[in-house]
Amino acid sequence: MSNFQVKLEAFIEDVNKEDGRTLQLFEKLTNYMFSLIKWAGIPFVLYLLFEISRW
Repeated sequence: MSNFQVKLEAFIEDVNKEDGRTLQLFEKLTNYMFSLIKWAGIPFVLYLLFEISRW
């Protein structure tokens, strides 16, 4: 139980840091998700423009 408590305290301390590992992990995750949405959205927008031009 004390091992879990030590890890939890270390995690809380890391979250409160301005440049902690947890924040860096979330930054990488959100950058990856934004990039994925951006590059997956470009073909979709092109498809929509193509479909609208056929009207």
